[in-house]
Amino acid sequence: MSGMRRKTAYVLLRIYKASFSLVFYAAGARCQHKPTCSEYGAECVARHGWWPGGWMAIARFIRCRPGGSFGYDPAPETKPDVPAWQPWRYGDWKTGGRPFPNQAIENPPEA
Repeated sequence: MSGMRRKTAYVLLRIYKASFSLVFYAAGARCQHKPTCSEYGAECVARHGWWPGGWMAIARFIRCRPGGSFGYDPAPETKPDVPAWQPWRYGDWKTGGRPFPNQAIENPPEA
């Protein structure tokens, strides 16, 4: 059953990348992170499973907006230790710049 959930999560990410992402791009909204939000979501699901990885991806999608976070933001290596009844705590909800390794925080990109 877990494999089916993971495949469903990948299908949803591919749908996002093939539809909504292109619409946002055409409207002038670009992903402000490296790796992109869909790559981040796929990596989180692959690394941590569909439930925690999905919450991590949702948090990242919400942060990727003007006034949100930007910069280098790789998927976490380890899954946060949170209670089952607080799944939103898997995600990183902080906004602001995230520098690339060995670089200073720059001004946020314009939308």
